[in-house]
Amino acid sequence: MTDGAVRPSLLRHAGKPASWRRAVRALLAAAWVVWLVSSWWAAPRETDLARARADVAAGRVQSYQRGDTWSDATSFSWNRHASLRSWGTDGPLLVWRTTDGRLHYTVTDVVSGTEPDEPGVGLTPMPPLARELDAAGVERSDPIGPLTSLTAVSTVLIIVFLAILRFGPVPVAGTRWFWFWLVVGVPLGFGFVYWLLRERPWTSAAGTIADAAGDVRRRWYVGFAISFVATLGGSLLAYGLHRLLGEWMIPSTLIS
Repeated sequence: MTDGAVRPSLLRHAGKPASWRRAVRALLAAAWVVWLVSSWWAAPRETDLARARADVAAGRVQSYQRGDTWSDATSFSWNRHASLRSWGTDGPLLVWRTTDGRLHYTVTDVVSGTEPDEPGVGLTPMPPLARELDAAGVERSDPIGPLTSLTAVSTVLIIVFLAILRFGPVPVAGTRWFWFWLVVGVPLGFGFVYWLLRERPWTSAAGTIADAAGDVRRRWYVGFAISFVATLGGSLLAYGLHRLLGEWMIPSTLIS
C-alpha cells in the first residue's frame, strides 16, 4: 500500500459524499452493529449441569457436542470466536445450543454418568445426562456453527475496508498503513467504526479541505501503538467487567 500526493488529490475530491456513499457507510455500520450484538448474544457462557438438565427437560436444546477445551479461531483481532477442540475422545466440556440461539457449556462427564461434586473432591456417580439427551431426541452435532457465520460477516467487512483502503482515495487523517493497523488491530471493530466516521469518502467537504490545508497525517507506528494499547486495555477492562457483572454479561470466552 502506497500513499500518493495528498493535497491535490484531496482538493480534487472535496465535496459532500454522494448519496450512494452515505448509503454504503450506513450499510457497513449496520452490518458491524449486527455482528457485534450477535457475537455477544451467541458467545458460549459457562453454567452448571442443572441448567443443562432444565434445558433438556423444557425442550430448549437444539444440539450438543463434547470437547476437551476452548481455543480461539482467529485471522485478525476482532473476528475471533471460540472453537471447541477435541483430541479424538469425549472430553469434559459439554456444549449445547438452545432454541434462542445461545451457547452454554459446563464441565461434566455425560458418558460415564459422573460430574464434579465439589472442587478438588473428585467425581460422584449420578445418572448420565447422555441418556436424557438421547431420550429427548437431541442431535449430537456442532452447536458452534453460527459463530462461523458471524466470523464471515466480520471477514467481509475487513475485505471491504482493505479494498477501499488500497484502491480508494488517499486517506486524510492517516496514511494507509496507519488505518490498516488501527482497523485490523483494535478489538471489536471500533477502529473500523472510527474509520467510517472519520475518513474520506465519508467525511464532509469542510473537514476534508481543512485536513488538506494542514497536510497532517498519522503514520503507521501511531496506528500500531493505538492497536496495542487498545488490545491490552480492552482485555483488562473485559476481565474487570467479567468479575463485576458476571458470565452472562461478559462471557469468559470473549476475554482474550
